[in-house]
Amino acid sequence: MADKAVAELRLSEVKLGQLPKWLSTCSFTPGGLVRAFGRGRTRYYNKYINVVRGNVAPVGQFIATFVILNYMWRFKVEKQHRLKKHHW
Repeated sequence: MADKAVAELRLSEVKLGQLPKWLSTCSFTPGGLVRAFGRGRTRYYNKYINVVRGNVAPVGQFIATFVILNYMWRFKVEKQHRLKKHHW
């Protein structure tokens, strides 16, 4: 790992002291961000979707994402509901 340039390292391989130099090599232009999201989508697809023997991980991730986003969208209503005192 010592013979690699900082720009060639993956984020998981970058040490804390090398992080500013690694971030300075990244392209934060709109085109660079689109390419980065594309690489991330391709890695996710190859790891979880395009496999020989699949499992339920993508389904669970989709459900978990849906539940979290739904809770975030309804947080204000849920917060008001739980603070009400119900008298029966």
